[in-house]
Amino acid sequence: MIKKKLLFLNLSVRLQSSTVTIDQRCSFSVMSGTEPGQFERSNTKSDAAQPRPKKPRTTGNFEFRKYAKRHVALRIAYLGWSYHGFAIQKTPHNTIEAHLFEALEKVKLVEDALNCNYSRCGRTDKGVSALGQVVSLTVRSNLLEAEGVEITEDCTAHERKGDKTVELPYMAMLNSTLPEDIRVLSWAPVGPDFNARFNCLHRTYKYFFPKGNLDISEMREAAQKLVGEHDFRNFCRVRNFLSSQFHYMDISGGVTNFRRRILSIDVNELSDGDSPYQQCEITIVGLAFLWHQVRCMVAILFLIGHGLEKPEIIDHMLDIEKCPSKPQYGMASELPLVLYDSVYEGVEWRRCERNYVKTVSHFQQMWTEMTVKSTMLRRMLDSLELSLLPSPPPTSQVSPLCKQGGGAYKPLLSRPTSATLEERLADHKRKRARECQLQEQEADTDRQEQLQNPL
Repeated sequence: MIKKKLLFLNLSVRLQSSTVTIDQRCSFSVMSGTEPGQFERSNTKSDAAQPRPKKPRTTGNFEFRKYAKRHVALRIAYLGWSYHGFAIQKTPHNTIEAHLFEALEKVKLVEDALNCNYSRCGRTDKGVSALGQVVSLTVRSNLLEAEGVEITEDCTAHERKGDKTVELPYMAMLNSTLPEDIRVLSWAPVGPDFNARFNCLHRTYKYFFPKGNLDISEMREAAQKLVGEHDFRNFCRVRNFLSSQFHYMDISGGVTNFRRRILSIDVNELSDGDSPYQQCEITIVGLAFLWHQVRCMVAILFLIGHGLEKPEIIDHMLDIEKCPSKPQYGMASELPLVLYDSVYEGVEWRRCERNYVKTVSHFQQMWTEMTVKSTMLRRMLDSLELSLLPSPPPTSQVSPLCKQGGGAYKPLLSRPTSATLEERLADHKRKRARECQLQEQEADTDRQEQLQNPL
């Protein structure tokens, strides 16, 4: 019995050490520049009896000089609920961009993440999702000449063996490495001067929410007041220089112009009926947006929909002479917000149909799981609400998306406001002057110490 167990364990170890999946071989063939479909033949019975000697593993670096470079744009979709935003941060590291560059480096598409001419369309925040996020960067290419292809001085691509007429399968390479809730939907060749941020014609955001007890028609009327070019300093998140409280403008990065243009805003119900569980969406199209601008605008629309504010509050907050500083109010939740589309001129998107269908299938499976849970909870609520009759059930479906705190509601115009832009600029100037003065004093102290204690 013991001999049989030892024999079984020995066989299992041999199988595990010698098994190579087709996907692994595909990845190896793509990364090494060989043609897709060129796999090693599987071992026959005679081969198993006399195993071939294993080739020694190479530990050398990947030779990027054997490939040309190409500037491309990638269209990316992701569910941002479990990530700390899109852009790479010092801490934490769980961002969409961090996973993207990890995948790019793993499949050897970029050699140096800091020098790949990278740009992003939008910097979505923690919890925000996207269907139309776009980034542009320079990656290695299998071709010798095409739109966006560049041959560097030390490039030896002409000497490389193998087919050089078919481009690398960018979608398949990245999606095989990225987390399942981050997908590359398509790619496009672009010129070396293309910038995903500045070449974007306009962006579309969608915000989903249940109807609850909101007055949708009132919200729709009020939303039209936001259309056009305005100073949106009272509709964006702002940051303090001197404290950790987030209700002062962030002007340290040079953002002192708060004029933005909104092309359209639509507030629609996604189905017929008059149920508080009916789903709705706000669609906002604009040229560019300030930090947290969409969530701030949605928060004000929610206040109007609840009847807590009149639509005219938007006119007042857009008039900087009457309202030079932002009243303090909470933003709408980030979970229902989606960067839905980014539009560019002259960009021809390409995709692998097989990989695209695989992405759709995976998203369908996630939808099934979430919808089943939602339906179960809805049926439970139907039963619980019936037990409340004849008393009407509460309508708190929207409250988790825009928390206003406890107690009686305080109108926006009677709330404390932050400092004006001019006051903040003056504070920032004084702070910089103090910092420069301290640096000069430290430099003088160092010089005196050097004179007193020469080497």
